[in-house]
Amino acid sequence: MSRPTIDTERANAGPGERLVRLGGAVPVAPRTLAGLLALVPVAGATLYRVAHNAPGTLPPAVIDTATALLPLAVAAPALAALLLAGAADRRTARLGLAFVGAFGLVSLAGGSAWFPAAVGVSAGLLVLVGGRGRSALARGTTEVRQAGVLALLTAGVLVSLAATAGLAPATLRPVGSGLALLGVGLLPASLPTDRLALLAGAAAGLLTVAVASSVPYVAGAVLLVGGGVVGVPVGLVALAVGGGVAATVGGLRRVIGGVADADGSLRPVGVSAAVAPVLLLTAGVPGTLLRAVGVAVAVGLLAGGDPS
Repeated sequence: MSRPTIDTERANAGPGERLVRLGGAVPVAPRTLAGLLALVPVAGATLYRVAHNAPGTLPPAVIDTATALLPLAVAAPALAALLLAGAADRRTARLGLAFVGAFGLVSLAGGSAWFPAAVGVSAGLLVLVGGRGRSALARGTTEVRQAGVLALLTAGVLVSLAATAGLAPATLRPVGSGLALLGVGLLPASLPTDRLALLAGAAAGLLTVAVASSVPYVAGAVLLVGGGVVGVPVGLVALAVGGGVAATVGGLRRVIGGVADADGSLRPVGVSAAVAPVLLLTAGVPGTLLRAVGVAVAVGLLAGGDPS
């Protein structure tokens, strides 16, 4: 039997594998590249929404550029999901992230494509997290805790998108906000953290409460416009901010110092360990496809563990 040629293997490769091969030409790990590819448009869109609704007027050039780029911003997180799919080890992760990426790109077809795209992204997340949950049951308590947090984030996406689709929005919007924020707030319970990371998270949470108490209307407007937060208590917002900051600081410390293996040697950790919590903080409540695909990419990064 003749062996497949390199050209034949390239022709049979899926979109994610092709993106991984393309990313191989870039001196950045695929997971780090995927995280940054999703983070930049998600954070940029959040920043623009806050700036656009703040007192004063943005320069016309900024508004024109953002108007032209925002509809396409979901393309970058969708490509990031495909890149993660090509780099994933588990079959369910490859399938789920491929669904998220493919249906994220489907949303670019126009308003009529929103509903099938939302269903496809939701289905992909369920496949991804469902596979992660099955493997976690055989690995121990820490893995189960992480699977539980990923399930909360996924539930936040499903409920928030259902509310945006018009299914009992008055009820489901607060529920989706609560699930998404609770998932971010519990990140430190599922990731390696230390005392410094937890102190940083506690300080960020207390600062959030102080700001929300001092300027409640401004804080409420920023949370609604920038994060899509609806109908949840300030304490839950503070928990999410504190948990996200603690997970980010813990991730940065693992990136800088590495992780000790059983034999005492230090294993390097990729930057994506810190990118995923920041992506969740900037995405906010996933009631839009841009935010939902961004959260899905963060879930894909967290589900893969600490990359070396």
